[in-house]
Amino acid sequence: MKTIELPEIHQPQTPYTANIKALLKHTPAFACQIDMVDEQDFIQCLPTPSGGLTCQAAGNKGEPVFLHSKYDPKREADRWAEGVIKLAEGQQDEDNSRVPMCYVVDGFGLGYHVKALYDRLLGEAFILVSERNISLIRTALNQLDYSEMLESGRVIFLVRSDREEIFKKLQAHSTAMMLGVVYTRSLQQVDGEFHAAIHRMVNEYASFMRSHLISLIGNSIVTIKNILHNLPSYVGTSGINILKNRFACKPAVIVSAGPSLQRNITKLKEIRDKVVLIAVQTTLKPLLDMGIEPDFVTSLDYHEVSKRFFEGLTDEQLHEVHLVAEPKATWHVVDYVRQSGIVSLLGNEFARLVLAGEVDPHDNLPAGATVAHLAFYLAEYLGADPIIFVGQDLGFTDNLYYGPGTALQEAWKGELNRFCTIEMKQWERIARHKKILRQVEDIHGQKIYTDEQMFTYLQQFEKDFAHSSARVVDASEGGVRKQYCQTMSLQAATDEFCRQPVEREKFAYRKQINSFNTQKLQPARDAVKKRTEEVEELRGICVDTIEIVKEMLDLVDDQPMLNKKMVRLDELRTMVKHRNDTYRMVMLVSPTAEIYRFRQDRALGVDNVQGKDRQRRQLRRDIAYVTEIKNGCDRLLEMLGECVVRFDEEIEKHNHTKS
Repeated sequence: MKTIELPEIHQPQTPYTANIKALLKHTPAFACQIDMVDEQDFIQCLPTPSGGLTCQAAGNKGEPVFLHSKYDPKREADRWAEGVIKLAEGQQDEDNSRVPMCYVVDGFGLGYHVKALYDRLLGEAFILVSERNISLIRTALNQLDYSEMLESGRVIFLVRSDREEIFKKLQAHSTAMMLGVVYTRSLQQVDGEFHAAIHRMVNEYASFMRSHLISLIGNSIVTIKNILHNLPSYVGTSGINILKNRFACKPAVIVSAGPSLQRNITKLKEIRDKVVLIAVQTTLKPLLDMGIEPDFVTSLDYHEVSKRFFEGLTDEQLHEVHLVAEPKATWHVVDYVRQSGIVSLLGNEFARLVLAGEVDPHDNLPAGATVAHLAFYLAEYLGADPIIFVGQDLGFTDNLYYGPGTALQEAWKGELNRFCTIEMKQWERIARHKKILRQVEDIHGQKIYTDEQMFTYLQQFEKDFAHSSARVVDASEGGVRKQYCQTMSLQAATDEFCRQPVEREKFAYRKQINSFNTQKLQPARDAVKKRTEEVEELRGICVDTIEIVKEMLDLVDDQPMLNKKMVRLDELRTMVKHRNDTYRMVMLVSPTAEIYRFRQDRALGVDNVQGKDRQRRQLRRDIAYVTEIKNGCDRLLEMLGECVVRFDEEIEKHNHTKS
């Protein structure tokens, strides 16, 4: 029997099918949401004399508002986009290679202005569209083909004023947002409150990323130095592994140093045996002065000043203290507590790279922005439930910066007199941050001041609380209102959750880990010496690379000779790839190298430089980039040398004790 071949039917691709295919590539859930819109909910479009379409919506006061020009919406969109580009040019900082990469647009309408802006953006610049009217977006995608723009992944729709959802969408673009955000002037006077809320959240995320970047750059060297100085303690002490779920379903109280702590510190003494008590380092002395011994103390601050929170404590006071610290914490604190107390250092990527398997793995906890975050992650690791906060204000309760009895207030004693009171010193500390202060709502619904830094801490806490499997209780009785947790008094939390004593035998583990394993010191020292040799090799490769690239810069007009030099450059790149772990160590010392390269690459894209001029800029970029890596090698070699000395001191101390 002869097979009958049916002709292939080609259905024409409409603007909508092209658009929805493009959306499915990057945001399938959002594409499905668009596709679910009923035709009856489409927005009515009106023709314009120019041949385009426009439409209407209810304005901020309920009045009908045209979302685009009634005469020529495309021309209007082009003029608006040109204004945005001029606005962005005013934010550029060529000296620091800062070129804005993020553009926030209020409202999508029928998309003319978004497309006009997209067509003018170069490189990897992207657009955030604030629009919660899904029917309007569906109407626009039904009428006009935006598939190329949508397929790029550089247009992101923010359709809900949900902080967690927005932050998740922005995570992939965090580095680009550090280069600047342009908030465009609204083309449409519609849904103003929604757009304002989106602006606030985008600004909060950008501020958080700027704060993270400043901290990363400013603290990278001292952080690595602390890790290397702590390496003997990291090797010789136990990690937190033995604590995993040890206090499952037991209530934990985290004691922070906010002004409201004074309201509850005496209550802590009453419930001491009914909870696992975790203190941040600033509250250790005030608690001990009240006769309250915490079970755990957390530390992660890199600065030597943190030692003052422990200085003067006796061997008897430190004997029951279990310090849980990140290896980046200043070694002065770790050394001091290790003399009499118990120390557990968390797992650390840099420490693992240096030791290369010469020590049992230490469990990690999430990276905490503050000691209070670290205390929360520790409580979760212990299996505690509920986790109760006291003194965690994150704002200036009663116009105070710190609660009474903290180390800083002790340092102010010499300055106090009848003309300079402790309250004045507290307010001066707050007023100094006037430019970054903001008003938020406290637990009583009243306005309270906080600052930009504490506000980013609040955002991190709220994200952590939302994902925690434990019940979280804010019993601070002061400070900023926090989402995703219960707010109650400490008395109410005690009555509900803290009824039975925590069995003291659960703390018997301390006898197992309260010792220093000196047998691991020599192998670890040998590992450090080997890493030193590897860093010296990488430094030599950097020197050779810089010389080659400088020669190439002079040969841009002689492409055949330039290509010959490229062969040698490729050989050097291969040598670096074979030393990936060493390269990673150096980049942790010099994060500015990657940031500089990222900015230069984005600037090249934005400036649209081509041909030999582009080659020259790329070669200059590479010289600066590799020079910074070489400088990182120099800094790391110096610190590795200091680390070897630290090991030698510990080994000598052990040998002296044996003899």
